Amino acid sequence: MIRAGEVVLAPCHEYQAVGGMAGITSASSPMVVVRNEQHGNYAYSQLFQGPAGGLQDRDAYNVEARKQWRWLDSVLGPTLAAAVKEVGGLPVKPIIARALEMGDECHNRNSAGSSLILNALVEAMFKTCRDRETLRQSIAYLSWADQFSLCVSMAAAKATTDAAKNIPYSTVVTTMARNGVDFGIKVSGLGEQWFTGPAQRVEGLYFSSDWGDDDAVPDMGDSAIMETYGIGGHVQAAAPALQQFVSGSFSRAVALTREMGQITVGTMDEYRIPNMDFATAPIATDIRKVVQTGVTPVIDTAIAHKKGGVIGAGQTRAPQQCFSEALRAFAAKYRTPGAA
Repeated sequence: MIRAGEVVLAPCHEYQAVGGMAGITSASSPMVVVRNEQHGNYAYSQLFQGPAGGLQDRDAYNVEARKQWRWLDSVLGPTLAAAVKEVGGLPVKPIIARALEMGDECHNRNSAGSSLILNALVEAMFKTCRDRETLRQSIAYLSWADQFSLCVSMAAAKATTDAAKNIPYSTVVTTMARNGVDFGIKVSGLGEQWFTGPAQRVEGLYFSSDWGDDDAVPDMGDSAIMETYGIGGHVQAAAPALQQFVSGSFSRAVALTREMGQITVGTMDEYRIPNMDFATAPIATDIRKVVQTGVTPVIDTAIAHKKGGVIGAGQTRAPQQCFSEALRAFAAKYRTPGAA
């Protein structure tokens, strides 16, 4: 069907959407919808599938994945939709801000954010869901799916970064994404043009001794929208527990956060890091600063198995190549006529 043109493939980012890991989203997928109240644009993210990964048997993985997606579509999606409508929508920025204060960095660690969302919706779920078993399953899912809030944060990050697109002369990065082969970025002043480099291996911890580097694919997924926004790897010090994935330390986490401040335009007052005397989060990566300093964005990420599923977590870096190419393209586009 794909070869015949009956199914069209495109990056999620072309549809104001983001998807974690493989990022596969179709017309029937239940989605998180976030509205940027300041600029009026929308962004979307697939729901969190849940920890159904790590299966070595491809057929078994496919069966479990399809089963889970049908459940998300028929059970959780409608239940959450009714509850969100009942409460009039959730304010996402305050949830992210509180999650940072509670030990999340809102990419690899989302335990606090997911708990905040469950607390905000549970009463409305009881009011709107009449089927006891559906209610039980939905609450059980939100109780153990501690990465659920990532899909909400990703949509919020996408809605924010999309509003910063197409600003003439702006060198701010508006997209970072990877597919296990290439790492790509877009820059505000350069519109929708992709600049790519090789996706990097992930340094991290495997969830089982059965897995190793030979089982893993390089960095992949749209979740680097969090670092594009200025969360995740940019605020390492907010979630020092994640350093266990890379045999690191709290001082390393602080150093990484300060390093990200060298390549960003400014900070966001709403997002603060308690462990650094409530320092503000560094946001808006500038391609000029990346090239000048040689420092590339650090990405908090999961590790995917070649046959499907999540088998670990850790950190990686964006490749320098895409930033250098973007800066050359920027210079060519905005060079003053007649200048040397």
